[in-house]
Amino acid sequence: MDNIINDLLNYALDKGIGLIMTKELSPDTTSFADINRNRIVFNLNYKNKKQLAFQLAHEIKHFENGDKSNGVLYFTPRKNKVEFDANVGAIKMLFPYYMDGKERSQINIYNFMECFAIPSHLEPAVTKEFIEH
Repeated sequence: MDNIINDLLNYALDKGIGLIMTKELSPDTTSFADINRNRIVFNLNYKNKKQLAFQLAHEIKHFENGDKSNGVLYFTPRKNKVEFDANVGAIKMLFPYYMDGKERSQINIYNFMECFAIPSHLEPAVTKEFIEH
């Protein structure tokens, strides 16, 4: 998982997105995109370590999607369009990492979702990504 996170961190930096990585936030505080300051605050202290890569990919997608905000965009399981699109983009970013070295018969949407602690309401989006590949 550390390799995936490192790849995503480097990807963000290559795209000109600033990063603040911290262990000082509460374990209940999710990572967030500060659109106006062009940076992601990545909470390394988050309680669910399995979800860190998904959160980071999600925040990166806010920038790539051109999302706008007067404040910050926190990673959230909310189902509005902005958050859903960032979630779908994160799924697409993480899919190749999951598939790496696997035969088609070895892949499973539930294993993928568990690997990255993807919320269950995103199962249809995960299923669609698997079908398209």
